[in-house]
Formats: sequence, structure tokens, C-alpha cells
Amino acid sequence: MTKVHSWFAALVLACLPACASAEPAALPAEALIEDVTDWQDWLFATHPQPEFSMDVATVDAAFHALRERLDGRYTRREAWLELATLNPLFADGHVTLRLPQADYEAWLVDGGPAFTLPVRIIGNRLIVGTIVDPASALAAGSEITHINGQPAGAILAAALARANGDTPGLRAHVVETRFPRFLWALTGGAEAWQLDVIRPDGSIASHQLDPASDRAGTAPQPWSLDFMHIDAAQGEAAILTLNTFMPTLESGFAAFIDASFAEIDARGAAILIIDISENGGGAHQLSDHLLAYLTDQRHTPISAVTARITPENQPLVPGARIGEILSLPFAQWVEPPASLDHRFTGRVAFLVGAGTYSQAIVLATTAQDFNIAPVAGPGTEGRANSTGQVQFHTLAHSGLEVAAPIYVFTRASGDTSSAPVVPDIPLSGPREAQISALIAHLLADD
Repeated sequence: MTKVHSWFAALVLACLPACASAEPAALPAEALIEDVTDWQDWLFATHPQPEFSMDVATVDAAFHALRERLDGRYTRREAWLELATLNPLFADGHVTLRLPQADYEAWLVDGGPAFTLPVRIIGNRLIVGTIVDPASALAAGSEITHINGQPAGAILAAALARANGDTPGLRAHVVETRFPRFLWALTGGAEAWQLDVIRPDGSIASHQLDPASDRAGTAPQPWSLDFMHIDAAQGEAAILTLNTFMPTLESGFAAFIDASFAEIDARGAAILIIDISENGGGAHQLSDHLLAYLTDQRHTPISAVTARITPENQPLVPGARIGEILSLPFAQWVEPPASLDHRFTGRVAFLVGAGTYSQAIVLATTAQDFNIAPVAGPGTEGRANSTGQVQFHTLAHSGLEVAAPIYVFTRASGDTSSAPVVPDIPLSGPREAQISALIAHLLADD
């Protein structure tokens, strides 16, 4: 048993008596073993190129070892804890065993207290995020050392050992953004969350989390437009923050983009920063709509694809058979209109970060490969070449859901490396500092 597994067993035994659960009846190991086999078979029958991100021999061995160690009975949450140890081995944000979200939400409905405090992971430390409400008794930058008596470092280690993502940095970002769900999955919940913290001034305190104040200061928005005054000569810089390209929001996104560029034009902004540093992706139709306001140049997001043929994509490749894997040159040319009201002609750059993923990465590489705009920031944690068209499958006995892609894409430049998006303008530090530095860089290029 690994140190993480040993710690987790102790944590479960030490969980408060009041730990609530809205989970289904426990499953016997035999049923869960069948689910593991089903998962393995489905994954390798769905993914067109598993070796793109994972060491297939290592993953096969891990599936085998998982079946060998399963014993006793498991609730769905406990089953996820055992099975999710495979997630890091896939090294792809689109390949995962998903958290049992419905059980977590049922626990909340039954009165379980959500962990509402925004957090950051720095090394192996859990830090109160900068977006915390000023009304909170916990200042941004405070280190959380224990949660309900359990070392925060051990909690983070157990969460990271079950997170999905291309790289350790991306997996840390996943845990940061979904920390309340990971905490519930690891502990089963509690009547309250008692925190031991070290404040920025070095003082030590114990604090019971108060959901009314220990939360983000503002509700997250899918998109926003802000302006920053530069000086009398340069006027304003526009900061367009786009946190999602979810296809269900397409009509609202289009309306927001149209109105934003009209306002940018009306205010005469000479510089535009497009912040996609927290954009986890979505659909290309939304990013295509954005790019039309930046260029009239014909462009494609990809140059080639490796695809698993399914009933949905079979009509695109006449003669292809269901289940077949094809690798071929494949461009998806986009023709922006020759003229467009309020198209931006000033200096523009994209800001990326650890949260940039999937379609947002595709947007960044398209901007680079066609010289539409430079990409700035620390770079991405996800690969510049990515997988896509994610499929989902529900395991019969546990009801847990697994995911895998049917496409592996090559960026427009033809570069087939596994590198992340390398920024044209490297930046580090807090978001606000990056934006200020980026504006200064664009001004210097004038």
C-alpha cells in the first residue's frame, strides 16, 4: 500500500462521526472489477491513439493491478477513490474517470456544508486565493495547514494522485478549481470545516469556515470587458476576458462579442488584451466568431488529424469503416468576412495560463500560426496539440462516468511535438501584473 493510500485509509477512519453521505448501497468488489474491465476495453476501443499521451504498457499494468487489489464493498465515492488513481497516468485532460458529481450535489442538498473558500496550490501548500471576499477573516495568501485536523499537504497529495490532466501543473489547476469536490470525495464530508492557518504576518489561527464570508468576492462570469487608462496620448486599453467557449452559450457569446467590439471601437482603444488564461475550452464556432473581429485572413485551426471512425463522423470520410483509425491531412478552413463593422485594427495579444485548455489552446495556436496576434503569459500546461470530440461512457455497476476522445489534432503549423503553447511574450506573476506588463510591451512595439 502506498503512502497516499495509507494516509487515505487513516483519513477515512478518522472522519468525523457526523460525516454525511447520500451515496448508493455499497457494491461488491466483483461488480467493480467488471466495471474496471469495461472501462479499459471501452477506453482502448474509443481512443484513436492512446500512446499520444500515455505509456500504454504502464496503463495496462495499472488496470491489472487495480483489479487485483479490489476487495470488499465500495460506495460509489469509495469506488471513485480507488479507480481514479489511474487518472494521472492518462496524461490528458480529456481522458478521465469523472468525479461522482450527482452524489456530491446530493450531499449538499442533504445539508452538507460546501467548502467555499477559493484556494491556490503553491508547491505542496494550500493557499487562500487572491479573489477571497474582503469580508473573510482569512486574508489572501494565508496558508491552510490543516482541515479538520488533517494535514493540508496530505489532502493535496491524495487529490493530485486522482486528478486528470496533461501535466502535473494542469492537474494542480484541476484540483484548485474543483477543490470542494475533491475534499468531499476524499473525506465523505463533515458537519463543518475547521481550518488551521498561518496568516501572511506569520501568526497562527484556527478558523471555522463561514460560507457567508469565506468565499470569492465576486461571482465568476463567463465573459467580461474592462478598460484600463494608459495616458492622455495613448487613451485606453481594452481587456476582454473570455473564461469559456461552451457551445450551449453560443448565442449569448456572439451577442457579447458583437457588443464588446462595438464599444471598443466607440471608445477608440488602441490596445486589446484577450485573456483566455482561465478558459477551459468549448466549441470552435465561438472562437471563430471572435477571430473574425481580429483578421480577414483565411485560417485553419488544424493541419492533420488521427481519428476513430464513428457513426457520427463516418460521412466525412467516404468508404471508412466504423471503428477504423485513420491519420490524414485535414484542414478546417475558416473564411472571415472581407469587411466587418468594428473589426479591431490596433495592437492585440492573447494571454494564456494554466487554465487555458482544449479549444482555448486551439485558438492560441491559430493566432500564433497565422500571425494574427502574439500569445503572452507563462504558457499553457496543456499540449499545443490536443485531443478532442470527447465521448462519455457510464460503467454499468457503479454508475461512474468515464471519458475519452476520438480525435488527435495537429496544429496548423504542422508541429507534432508534445510541447505546451510556448508564449511569444513570456510573463509571470499575478494576472494584473501580467496585463500591465503586456500593455507596456505592446506600447514599446509601437
